[in-house]
Amino acid sequence: AKTPLLYMPVRGEIDRQISDWMAELDGVTRQDLPGKFTQKTLRQWMRKNPGFRSFTVIRHPVARAHAVFCKRIVGTGHNAFGEIRQTLRQKYKLPIPGRNGEGDYPLEDHRQAFKMFLDFLKANLTGQTSIRVDQVWATQVSVLEGMSGFCLPDLILREDEIADALPDLARKVGHPAPPALTNATDDTPYPLASIYDAEIEKKAADAYQRDYLLFGFKNWK
Repeated sequence: AKTPLLYMPVRGEIDRQISDWMAELDGVTRQDLPGKFTQKTLRQWMRKNPGFRSFTVIRHPVARAHAVFCKRIVGTGHNAFGEIRQTLRQKYKLPIPGRNGEGDYPLEDHRQAFKMFLDFLKANLTGQTSIRVDQVWATQVSVLEGMSGFCLPDLILREDEIADALPDLARKVGHPAPPALTNATDDTPYPLASIYDAEIEKKAADAYQRDYLLFGFKNWK
């Protein structure tokens, strides 16, 4: 018998990659996976699935912050943070396009805007802004501390090891031929590698001191 797997996301824009893998593992569509749990529905799931294994995935803070910045702030699609985006443009003067997404957005503007976003995150995470601390950019340590009041995952994996670690975990719980993970897609409109430098690394380390310290993160590259 296969042991059920429970993914407990520390949000940061890799959830879809892992959800797609979980769906393929179980031979279902992503829509068929359990939705967002409340504590009540999670307890019910746990009671129905004794022996389950739970895991989460943490990312390097620079990669996580950049993915969030691209998807939620620069992007204007589904799940974008429109109001926060406007505030960051108007109050914090980030050089990102307007709400309709039109206009030129050169690489140099993106580099500058991301550095300013990291400065904003440092202030936001220490309670110095009027904008909420959203789960997608909260420190990963604080997200796990929040989980611990109810249930900690029994496996914490790093993004750079999941290509091997998740299929290994699947084999241990009864899936003899688990699927490979699909590669995460590059951030758009620009991948992190195209702007990354020592200043970006330093700003991220300033904003995410606890994650760097308690998870032992080194420089991204």
